[in-house]
Amino acid sequence: MSDQSIGLVIGSGVATFFIVSVAVGELARELIGVGLLVGLPVGALAGAIAVASVATGLAESTPPRQRRLTGGFAGFSIGFVIGTALSAYLLHFDLSSSVAAGAAVGIVLAVLVSDRV
Repeated sequence: MSDQSIGLVIGSGVATFFIVSVAVGELARELIGVGLLVGLPVGALAGAIAVASVATGLAESTPPRQRRLTGGFAGFSIGFVIGTALSAYLLHFDLSSSVAAGAAVGIVLAVLVSDRV
């Protein structure tokens, strides 16, 4: 496994953890009021599943098409988190605009990463 693959594995796991923790935490906060207690364990589980999936999908024995799809997932998740966070923090976008900017950055990074894997 190359250094790029290790970075994609770790980055996609952390990004998936953030995405799922925030989403589940906000949904749980609306329903039961203790969103953080529910969101963090669910996010950790999703991040661990993402790490295992991306590590398996980027293995040398994996067919090229599956490696490209795995690289696309890893690139999108990393790009989405980076794009959303930077547009909210640096550009002071509202939530909807930040998510849209994050999705755009995620799509661009997904295409770039899937071509290089």
